[in-house]
Amino acid sequence: MIQRRQVLSNQFYRLYQIFQEAVFPPKCLVCNAFYRIPEHRRCGISSRSDPTEAAWPLSIRDQAQISLSACLCPDCLAELTPVESPICICCGIPFQSRQGPDHYCGACIASGKKFGIARAPLVYDRIITEVIHCFKYRGKVQWARPLSELLLVAFLTFWEKGGIDVVLPVPLHPSRIRMRGFNQAYLLIRSWPGLAAHYSCDLSHIRIERDVLIRTMPTTPQSALDRTQRARNIKNAFGLDRQEVIVGKKILLIDDVYTTGATVNECGRLLLSRGAQKVDVLTLARAV
Repeated sequence: MIQRRQVLSNQFYRLYQIFQEAVFPPKCLVCNAFYRIPEHRRCGISSRSDPTEAAWPLSIRDQAQISLSACLCPDCLAELTPVESPICICCGIPFQSRQGPDHYCGACIASGKKFGIARAPLVYDRIITEVIHCFKYRGKVQWARPLSELLLVAFLTFWEKGGIDVVLPVPLHPSRIRMRGFNQAYLLIRSWPGLAAHYSCDLSHIRIERDVLIRTMPTTPQSALDRTQRARNIKNAFGLDRQEVIVGKKILLIDDVYTTGATVNECGRLLLSRGAQKVDVLTLARAV
């Protein structure tokens, strides 16, 4: 009976979506074109007809196409660039040459990072830049869930079960929170426990903590600075509350974009100095 109700509920929801798209067709965030969401992408995480069957993780490319079809037209979706090997083993930057295995980049060889690995599903190109800016600066918080889906698939792709104990968003200073109204990094992981059931993954062993890593100093926005200035700007800008949460634990830092790595490197330095076993990094996009 429960399964039958779920099937009927899904059917009514699909009819509602079709009606809504006919009256209020979606408009692409980037090119402003009206478009129709393909049927196989309309259901977001999974279009399987059996509601009791879990949706296995898709490839990052496929998940990006599905999750972001809610805000991007097919032409703009096609321009998204997944991060693919060969990449730097440490910071995850994709190499211009598409030949050869993953290896360390010159920057990571020259100056070691205060984290183990950094990974991202997408290259920070024109399309995903616009999506992130709409989400981050224009208050389009409705895009948090599809972006969270994509980030969760990236997590399941790059980390084995048991590889992470605690997930922490890179924090904003309270003054920035008051101005923006939310921390975009936290919104990207807030729905992970609810999404996990769709992917046959168990996240019950992972703690998602909001206010353990804190921002103690207001800083100039990193986007306005060069590499050297970024490192100087962010130095000693973070602190810890409830240090016991991270002692001896494997930490995953979450942010929206990895540019030079100055912010996550400073966070990693603090966490390791206060007893974390290791620190890794996951972002939505990787600048190249």
